Amino acid sequence: MNAPIIKFVALAVLLCCNTLLAGSNDIVDAFKSHIDETVADAGVKSKALSAINEYADSPTDAITEGLIAINPEYAAAVEASDGDDLGLTMQLLGNFAESDDEFLAADASFYLARAMMNDERYEAAIPLLSKLTTDLGDKSAHAGNAQFYLGVAQAGLLQSKQAIESFMEFLQFNPDAPERLRVAAWRRVQELRAINDGKMEDVYQRMDYSRRRLKLQESGDETQTEQKKIVDMLAKLIKEQEKKESSSSKSKSKAQQKKQQQQQQQQQKQAQNQKKQQSKSQQGGTSSNPNGKVVQKDYNNGPTAPWSRLRERSRDAANTAIKDKLPERYRDIVEKYYEKANGDQK
Repeated sequence: MNAPIIKFVALAVLLCCNTLLAGSNDIVDAFKSHIDETVADAGVKSKALSAINEYADSPTDAITEGLIAINPEYAAAVEASDGDDLGLTMQLLGNFAESDDEFLAADASFYLARAMMNDERYEAAIPLLSKLTTDLGDKSAHAGNAQFYLGVAQAGLLQSKQAIESFMEFLQFNPDAPERLRVAAWRRVQELRAINDGKMEDVYQRMDYSRRRLKLQESGDETQTEQKKIVDMLAKLIKEQEKKESSSSKSKSKAQQKKQQQQQQQQQKQAQNQKKQQSKSQQGGTSSNPNGKVVQKDYNNGPTAPWSRLRERSRDAANTAIKDKLPERYRDIVEKYYEKANGDQK
């Protein structure tokens, strides 16, 4: 790549980042104008604008702190969203998320959605996240993070196509997002694209969905249907491995038969040599054994076959780790699948 093109690409990236930062700053400026128009109390207005200026380097914090200056009770609601009590968070943030003030509604919706995501309540989080990326997108500096969370929630609900689209939009329109989120989004896209229906990756994704539903004590028809589908998929995968095993055995049978014939011929030759030695010993030849007796040898004490040693070893650590993380009802059948896939024989 020559120097002019490098400069052009660098300038394009810089303009893209500056445009996004300008977008966040535009939201903060719009929020300031909103305060001027809607807040009548001069003291409250001054306090809100001071809070915004104090957090000028972080548009998300600036808007949140400005809203707290106007609505002091909002501070407890935001703080609750960082805790483990989802019920309290929903109680405190619920009314704010329904506020007629769109800036307040957008901000509260994000913190509420984040708390729901932390509790894996994806179904409840998606409507809030979707609204933040559409109708309220120009009222919140959290819109980029909301796009990322939306992809996570959709993937958790087995909506792979929608999740990929959400992650790609996040990557395209949020070049200045934290690197950890951008890396996580890109990896998730690759994982989702690699999933083939009915294959093991698909099974794991569905098992995680089932685990989450059971954790939330949602064991209705939808969860039970998904569980049955998982077992059916695993059974099919095991049958496929058995067919591969059978086909492989047939292809090797001729070579094994030839090997067995060679072994039999060798054993016959050894037996003939042994008879000759016995005959010579009994005739009082040069045998070193007392009274011309033959020492009985045990030919079963040779080295153990490699496959026998492998069977005696503990199971592969990676497979064991995967198994231990699965819901108990799936562990045995998944272990059976890996035994077939690895060619283990018992």
